[in-house]
Amino acid sequence: MSLPSLAGLLGALTSAVSGRYRVERELGAGGMATVYLAHDVKHDREVAIKVLHPDLGAALGAERFLGEIRTTARLQHPHVLPLLDSGEADGLLFYVMPYVAGETLRARLARERQLPIPEAVRIAREVASALDHAHRHGVIHRDIKPENILLADGQALVADFGIALAVQQAGGRRITQTGLSLGTPQYMSPEQAMGEKSIDARSDVYALGCVLYEMLTGEPPFTGASVQAIVARLISEEPRPLAVQRRSIPDHVDAAALRALEKLPADRFATAAEFAAALDGTAATATTRTGPSRRGARPARGAMLAFGGLAAASAALAAWGWLRPVPAPEVVRYRIIIDSVPAVRDWAGELAISPDGALIVRSGGPAGTLLVRRRDELGFSPLAGTEGASGPFFSPDGGRIGYYANGALVAIPVVGGPPTVIADSVPTPEPVSWGSDGYLYRTMLRDGASVIARSEARAGAPVERVTIVDTAAGELLHSHPELLPDRRTLLFELVYRDGRRAIAVAKVGTGRHAALLEGGARARHGGDGVLLYTTGDGKLWAVPFDAERRATSGTARQVADGIPSTIVGPVDFAVSTSGTLVYSTEDAGARRELVWVTRTGEREPLDSTWKGEFSSPALSRDGTRVAVTLRDGDRVHVWIKPVAGGVPTKLTTQLRIHVEPAWSPDGRWVSYIATGGIANTGDVWRQRADGGPPERLAQNRRPLSEQVWTPDGALVVRTTTPTVGAGDILLLRPGGGSAAPLVAAPLVASPRPEYSPAVSPDGRWLAYVSSETGRFEVYVAPFDAPGAAKWTVSSNGGSAPRWSPRGDELFYLDTRSNLVAARVAAAPSFAVQDTRVLFNASDFIHTSFSRRNYDVAADGQRFLMVQRADGAKRGQVVVVEHWLEEMRRRAKTP
Repeated sequence: MSLPSLAGLLGALTSAVSGRYRVERELGAGGMATVYLAHDVKHDREVAIKVLHPDLGAALGAERFLGEIRTTARLQHPHVLPLLDSGEADGLLFYVMPYVAGETLRARLARERQLPIPEAVRIAREVASALDHAHRHGVIHRDIKPENILLADGQALVADFGIALAVQQAGGRRITQTGLSLGTPQYMSPEQAMGEKSIDARSDVYALGCVLYEMLTGEPPFTGASVQAIVARLISEEPRPLAVQRRSIPDHVDAAALRALEKLPADRFATAAEFAAALDGTAATATTRTGPSRRGARPARGAMLAFGGLAAASAALAAWGWLRPVPAPEVVRYRIIIDSVPAVRDWAGELAISPDGALIVRSGGPAGTLLVRRRDELGFSPLAGTEGASGPFFSPDGGRIGYYANGALVAIPVVGGPPTVIADSVPTPEPVSWGSDGYLYRTMLRDGASVIARSEARAGAPVERVTIVDTAAGELLHSHPELLPDRRTLLFELVYRDGRRAIAVAKVGTGRHAALLEGGARARHGGDGVLLYTTGDGKLWAVPFDAERRATSGTARQVADGIPSTIVGPVDFAVSTSGTLVYSTEDAGARRELVWVTRTGEREPLDSTWKGEFSSPALSRDGTRVAVTLRDGDRVHVWIKPVAGGVPTKLTTQLRIHVEPAWSPDGRWVSYIATGGIANTGDVWRQRADGGPPERLAQNRRPLSEQVWTPDGALVVRTTTPTVGAGDILLLRPGGGSAAPLVAAPLVASPRPEYSPAVSPDGRWLAYVSSETGRFEVYVAPFDAPGAAKWTVSSNGGSAPRWSPRGDELFYLDTRSNLVAARVAAAPSFAVQDTRVLFNASDFIHTSFSRRNYDVAADGQRFLMVQRADGAKRGQVVVVEHWLEEMRRRAKTP
């Protein structure tokens, strides 16, 4: 059923409620709903019908929304505008209230700006009375503002009780998909602005304090030119005392208002009734503040610096080039809460920002879409047409967003339109820099090595190598290119075989490069002669950089801390040419837990006391043990734990990184990929599950990953070696010891990459993922002759296939993160009988678009998955506008 547009909403509503209400005219519209004056035919009275915008209503769903909003119908109070009716008709969600012929408080403030003090206090106390009644019935308003306070015959009526709660409860994460946000920035409490889920009555107290502040002074306590500026101020600044702006305000009113505006909920009034009593001046909680400021003055710094300290500070400033007088723009810092599908941290990074800083893009939206957030919006919303995208980046002019999808690099216009291919035959997601010279700089496999190459931004363009890997110096690969504005200098990350990293610099066209900063990673041009980079301990640094000499100068200064990192390095950050810095502070996984999930999505922890950064759980064939990778700092090890309970034990110790464990059919051995350097490019090892020395099964002559066992004890692996194929699947027959040679035979090899091999329990069938059609789908082929035939299992995108223990079902994730069960028949030939969605798995942690992060229980009725533990931090994106100015101020501070 198609939804009506906003323009056609009146006609749709009139038709939907005919016989019950006679819709007469529109009264007004807001961010979430449109209000209409109507006549209640049955009761012969005027009412106001509020209709949610169709896109919001579709995102919420009728049953849950109406169920939540009915909880507010029991609120009966002289200062609460009651709920008369609610319903759904022809896809429209609406609710009905009495029509009040007066005006809103917003309309009166627009006319008078400031209200008489006794009247402002009376209105605030009446609203507080309504809030206290609602709070005692378990209802939090969440959106107190002048627009929701009606004035009828001089009395205050609080409207829209329950709509924000209903949207919050019914919509959950889906609210972000509409581009809307709950609350109004000028009246949001700090905890609401930060996206805290646990909002209580004290948040409404804060919002009422903002309304009182505006009634008395003419404007809310915090204003700004943008949503972000407002949020940044309300989080970091203190409101000016009321008495400073309007001397006739009584001390007890000033004190009560400022207490309601405290940053910490614990420092505010515990109830709205306490706030009302304090405004009356009779409560013991009322306080009196003296002096022009709420906070004591900070101790003054010394008037003079010692000569040595001054000289050192001057030298540092000179190295940064910041001694010259410059205008001091306002530094604005704020955080954006990510309450959507966790972003996939792949090799290509997750964040990008447009050159003008107006648009931030992040991977990991619903159905694998990109999430975009514009400067005038509070949160992220999905970008249509980007399903299955990762590794976003911008064109030099900011007009297009590039990303990896389905074996190609594509670009979509910012203003809307279909995506176009700008580089084809791209086997895997990879970091890309769209240079100002028009070329795409990216990591590519050439002659057996990962180098930086470039091509014009069009399908079929020839590829030109830019760097050469120096294998004699121990180099393994080059990645994360960044072309500087001079169009001649290229920064990139250099990874050695022993795991060390360095930032390197190359002159385009020469093939020569040199290490610039040992231990650095993810270099970005920060503007104004500054280089930004990360280190493995989660710190972001800035250092002066001379592009002409291709050298750093001066001392590096820390910009941020707590940036999480993955197995392959720190999470990406981004900086615009306009001077806006963005980076993620999402918890990288230190608070994850393993959970059993039923076929209907019900969850139960495997062990509620065992938490950590888990990934790739693998169950033994009999289902009694789980092998899982657990990260500890910059090291990743395989652990084994009895499923029925017991102490987990660390299996691996020899190298730095051990990933993707797999059990042998008899349960005696656990194999894994191990390396001293970068993950998923290492050797295949095995160890006895009960301990013992490791044995190497395959050396890194070809980078191997995603290894699984066949029923007869062979290994199936995926390789990224260019001499064999980009993402081909091989069969390895291990010998009896570490010195025995392996015979590698291709199973599936095509021009497009293949991923996620899974062998059926009887060894007859091989499931895998391929992008040969331009979209990742799950296929099945005969294991003994995979080239002879194949069947498509998924129909709308698929990844991470896993067989049921009996081999009669094949599970996979679709593009919307649903776990799908495909019922299959194997005789006389393979056939997919039907598919059905079991549950949505978007709440669970997925390590990559291709690799599985779950396993199937021995009975086929449960799944072992990884989820964020209770109390773990949710994702945040930190935005710092004019970040260089902030660094200048730090450089001036001794």
